Amino acid sequence: MAESHQEEPAPAPVFVDQSGLRSRRFRRFGWPVSVVGAILAAAMGSSLIGMQSDAPAMGIPPKPSYLPPRGPLSPALP
Repeated sequence: MAESHQEEPAPAPVFVDQSGLRSRRFRRFGWPVSVVGAILAAAMGSSLIGMQSDAPAMGIPPKPSYLPPRGPLSPALP
């Protein structure tokens, strides 16, 4: 069985921006966003560098021994 395969032409693009306005608009929007992101990254990096490496010990109180809840149906403890 011989099948004939004819190559179909590739479909044309749906949207082509001939003027380049779309890329310029994204570039104009992208620069301020990237500058703000770089400033935030620098601030976060500087805050991590400026941190104190020796954290004070936390005073965690000892866990109290378990006492059953006292309610109207539970017997009174002596």
